[in-house]
Amino acid sequence: MTPLSPARHPTPGAATCHNCDLSLQPGGHFCPHCGQEAHLHAASMREFIHEFVGHYVALEGPLWRTLWAMLFLPGRLTREYFIGRRRRYVQPLRLYLSLSFVFFIAVHLLPGDHMLTVKRDEQAMAQARQGSCSSPGSTCSWWERRLDHVGERLAGGSVAQVQKRMDKLAPYAMLLMQPVFAGLLALMFLRRRMKYAEHFVFALHLHACWFVAYLLALVMPALATVIVALVLLHGVIALRVVYGTSWWGGIWRGGLLAGLYLPLLLMGVVGLVIGAALLA
Repeated sequence: MTPLSPARHPTPGAATCHNCDLSLQPGGHFCPHCGQEAHLHAASMREFIHEFVGHYVALEGPLWRTLWAMLFLPGRLTREYFIGRRRRYVQPLRLYLSLSFVFFIAVHLLPGDHMLTVKRDEQAMAQARQGSCSSPGSTCSWWERRLDHVGERLAGGSVAQVQKRMDKLAPYAMLLMQPVFAGLLALMFLRRRMKYAEHFVFALHLHACWFVAYLLALVMPALATVIVALVLLHGVIALRVVYGTSWWGGIWRGGLLAGLYLPLLLMGVVGLVIGAALLA
């Protein structure tokens, strides 16, 4: 049996592609057939880390231009997307996913409780069990028994398991709220005759901005009130730029949008808690 040959490192000046064995033209940087780099070198740990982080976070060149437009030019990023200037900015969904990834990681690393936390009130639970459908002599309907079963699962589950499940489901729950917010925009601006996807792009940009603002408020709690005021002003200006509203139109529409969206967001939070308890 012949021994295995030692691992070969790709030679920097190879005349053929190491991936598909196609002959390369002199001076070329990429293989015209498969697209692999013509000049390879041994990978470093820095490149491994960059590739790993870049898989989840948009690190390409347009990132900083995108962040500047998103934070300091309200509505401009969405308008640029509408008129077709897309290569110079990070795509909306990738931007949202990148900032939400950074947000949820940072929230867990920062000291203190900054997200929903599950706590158990034993006295309230004991009082609730006395009037439950499982108590002797109770006359509960089918729906009441189903709700009581959910309550028992919430009360009987481990707090640590429920909290862990909530932390895992929270990013997905926020992502599922984007179509809801876009739907509210579509109803509010029905006369604009815009496509639903356009409202969805604006929702992604707006929520991505809110992630950054929330992180800044956590890092600088003394400026939290100022940041909230700036976020409200940012939203009104963004509505003016994207939908062409007046100042007064942007203000009352922004207030109505918040009044409709916040209860739906609260329902999503309640659903997240119940879902986490049932799946824990």
